[in-house]
Amino acid sequence: MKTSRLSIVLLAALLPVYLCAEPIPAGYYDSIQGKSDSILKSTLSLICRGGVRYEYGTNQYHSTSNPPEWMAGDLKAFGTWQAFPLTDIREDGSIWDMYSNSQRYFPNKQGESGCSLNIEHCLPKSWWGGTVNDAYKDLYHLNPSDQRANSQKSNYAPGHVKKGDKFDNGSFRMDKATSSGYGYICFEPAPEYRGDFARAYFYIATAYEDLTWTAYAEYINNNSYLMFSPAIQQVLLDWHRADPVSEKELCRAEAISSIQHNRNPYIDYPELVEYIWGSKKGRAIVMDSLSCTYGTAACYEYQPTVLPCICYDTLISLPAITAALVNAIPGGSANSGIQSNGTSSITMGKSNTDGEISFSGLNTTDSTVLIFRASPYNSATSYKLEIYANDVLIRTIQETVVQETRNEVYYTTPIPVGTTSIRILSVGGSTSKRACMQELYLLKPLPEDNPGTAIADIHDSDRPSKIVRDGHIYIVRGNKTYSVLGIQ
Repeated sequence: MKTSRLSIVLLAALLPVYLCAEPIPAGYYDSIQGKSDSILKSTLSLICRGGVRYEYGTNQYHSTSNPPEWMAGDLKAFGTWQAFPLTDIREDGSIWDMYSNSQRYFPNKQGESGCSLNIEHCLPKSWWGGTVNDAYKDLYHLNPSDQRANSQKSNYAPGHVKKGDKFDNGSFRMDKATSSGYGYICFEPAPEYRGDFARAYFYIATAYEDLTWTAYAEYINNNSYLMFSPAIQQVLLDWHRADPVSEKELCRAEAISSIQHNRNPYIDYPELVEYIWGSKKGRAIVMDSLSCTYGTAACYEYQPTVLPCICYDTLISLPAITAALVNAIPGGSANSGIQSNGTSSITMGKSNTDGEISFSGLNTTDSTVLIFRASPYNSATSYKLEIYANDVLIRTIQETVVQETRNEVYYTTPIPVGTTSIRILSVGGSTSKRACMQELYLLKPLPEDNPGTAIADIHDSDRPSKIVRDGHIYIVRGNKTYSVLGIQ
């Protein structure tokens, strides 16, 4: 099998790189001076409905570079998924999911859906007719979300959850209609996200107040001023007041502003909520009296400083896995039990068939390590993976889902010298016992570099992060950075 060079380099430091926020345009909010109530809201509507909106969705590869890289300029052509690596990534590289405690990663910062993730409309699109307008693709209420939580949330309303007897994943909770006290099913995010949800609802009700809202009499007041039913208004006000604008919310809003070129006024000036829905209704706006949050957050991401390298060969490099990519590798095979999820992951199983991927024609004459990233399938409660070298079982991985978490875990397995074939089998034959796989690497040190125990220094417990830089994919593990080249 043709190989390509891989470099392992020492990581000198992680330096904060501060992102430049798009400033609030001069005079952006001037027209609300002296306005109140419905006139204030309609004036804000004209202001914040400006800017641009990009197409909804897409999970395809999109860059002309090789290997592919996420680039902000691709948004117009490739849609809202490509925005999330800018708007919803934590400093450690994981996805910021307000619907679960699960830890997941975008493949190569491409903004693809991965396994068990959706693009979620914070305010359900069915409330206003779905895809008929720009609200459908407005990033201020679109979030990467846990698929199970999103499916349970459906188009139900926010509320103060009492029991969590319909759904509870340790972060996102829901009450049945019989226990909620509202007469309908309701949901509630974790306390640190409730204000984020409320201000997204208020924004959509403002920017798109002239929409024809579908007749959800339980939820919608169906007038262009207050919009929400009294019960939902109160819940949103409670969430807004209890969870003030956070640095996370500010940084996300700044990233969205740089993409859409419009603002969420309830993040910039949180008091505006009170003037329209709350305790200051009837009062005219005096701009000088309002507190502005703009510029109060330090928004940054980490980038590595890299030193000279020790070189390795890459026998297999799949930074994003699909059945097609596996089959395209000489000696690669994905059986009929493999399901592709876009271009970012595969589900290891189909119906009652176990999923298996294999690679043959290998020649591991030196110490070799297999690294892959896996997580539970959307509806799985556990998964079991078996790794075979030359048809001999060398490792069994057993994971059990705890309270609906879908954590993606990197597994590292030394491969015996002389191995010519590797198989990874998902065992169980049912949707409740199934894994998703997001990426896979087989690394072999070049003999002339004699790196000693470098392979042994890589452990399952080392949680990597990925950085795309200078046309290379770097996997950062502990104090080492592995630059992955090869088959893409």
